[in-house]
Amino acid sequence: MKLNFQLVKIFLTSAYTRPQQPMLQVILVLAICYLAVQYLGLNVMIYFLGTAEEYLFYHVVLSNVVLYILTAYFAISIVYSQRDFMILASLPLSPKEIVRAKLISGLALPLIVGSILHIPTIIIVLINFKWTVAVTFLTFLPLLNIFVALSLLFVLSILSRLQRKFSHAVIYLSIRLSIVLLIGLAPFVYFISDKYEEMTMLIKNLNISTLSTLATSFVDFLDIGYSFATQQLFFKMIIMPYTMENSVSYYLLLLSICILLFIASVKNLTSSYHNNAFLVNSVEHKAKARLFHAKTSWGFYLQREYWVIQSEPYFMMQVVLGLLLSPIFTGIYLILIQFNWSGVPLNLSNDIPIFAYMIVCVSCVNNISGTPYSREGVHFTTCIALPLDRRKVFFAKVTISSFISALAVLCSYGIYLLFRGINTLDIFYLSITLLFIINYNLLTPIYDMRHPLLNWKNPSEAVKTNPNVLISLLYGFPLLLFILIIHFTLLSMGASQWVATSTMGILAIGSMVILLSSVGKYHSYLTKREEV
Repeated sequence: MKLNFQLVKIFLTSAYTRPQQPMLQVILVLAICYLAVQYLGLNVMIYFLGTAEEYLFYHVVLSNVVLYILTAYFAISIVYSQRDFMILASLPLSPKEIVRAKLISGLALPLIVGSILHIPTIIIVLINFKWTVAVTFLTFLPLLNIFVALSLLFVLSILSRLQRKFSHAVIYLSIRLSIVLLIGLAPFVYFISDKYEEMTMLIKNLNISTLSTLATSFVDFLDIGYSFATQQLFFKMIIMPYTMENSVSYYLLLLSICILLFIASVKNLTSSYHNNAFLVNSVEHKAKARLFHAKTSWGFYLQREYWVIQSEPYFMMQVVLGLLLSPIFTGIYLILIQFNWSGVPLNLSNDIPIFAYMIVCVSCVNNISGTPYSREGVHFTTCIALPLDRRKVFFAKVTISSFISALAVLCSYGIYLLFRGINTLDIFYLSITLLFIINYNLLTPIYDMRHPLLNWKNPSEAVKTNPNVLISLLYGFPLLLFILIIHFTLLSMGASQWVATSTMGILAIGSMVILLSSVGKYHSYLTKREEV
């Protein structure tokens, strides 16, 4: 069966569309340039500070990490999306043809971006390395990237084949995300466990007072990572096959594995294509929201926002992620302190300000509070067509997002205080943290309220790839940063914890009152203008 390139083009153009707003185009270009500069800068540092062998090794590692992230972020939404089934079902296309086109189109963007990032490396390798080494390395590099991407898609294709076994779409999406995270983190966890003593000594002896001492520590880290890879035969075969004596045999073996992974992924997805498509589309076209009897107008508005979140399994998964992120970071933070990996002499008796602000930042960085209006999609017209109080709609969205963040914060503090013990100051910090979250959630929906992204075809477009998420951070974080600077300034000037914390509490309550009043007046102004 010949590959349908037109179908590949359709999937690519429908999935990767350029934003129409000029400002968003500028933000996208700046973000791409920033990441490219960061990637290039890191490669240049490794080239000048490390050895030639280390440079080749770490470039393979970095390129595989970038490709893995891009595959997990972009390709999955194309390959495993079933929202186009109703259109494709009416066309004379076989499931195998559709799946093959989806796999190729899903891999296209990660590989194109990876190829662009490889350009400086190609120039450096061709100039500074022997011809045989350069050709061997540059021949293996794209194949290693393809192997990483296909390995991830193959594992997820097995999960897709078992999709009907899951009772709810949220469980399936959460397990899929967990698998992506576990596969991505597994090599680093194994590296840390194997080189635990060396990494502990490196972090304890870390000196950032001058650039030369920092460069020395960086070189030591490069040596530890490279020695780990050379000592592990499995990692050496996966990441450094270009150093093997029988490089041609390894290349043919790796190429054969990639072909088998592609064929197996196509087979897995084809066998479950119709079943999963009917399952997803049947679930998405029936009412899924659990409604309750609202006795007050506020109950009605809260129920409406709850219905919006329940309308898509993807939105529910974002809620689950928002609830889990803060407790996970709390566990990591406690482990760092326990093993003194922070490089700073912290202990659980004096670090409550650091922990409080860390939890505020982690609980606020989510896709829920910044996209409440975009999530409504076509249902946003009900805010205009129906006689709804826009002020109550806004505050209902703030209440739901604040409730989700508050639950995450309470769980985090519960885990933290189990190891530290409870006192009055801790309860005060917990109260201030909750006030900060309310302030943040009052600010972040403002841009999305004015410029919602409504014409999305996939729920991930309303949340994951919505630029309003980044813009909302510019609305909320300046206030938190301002309060944080005041707090630590007071502590550095010798003020007691109670004085500094009380000042923060007064600022948090005052800012919340001002924001509530300002938002209420703004919505009243909009209502009067529409009536006129």
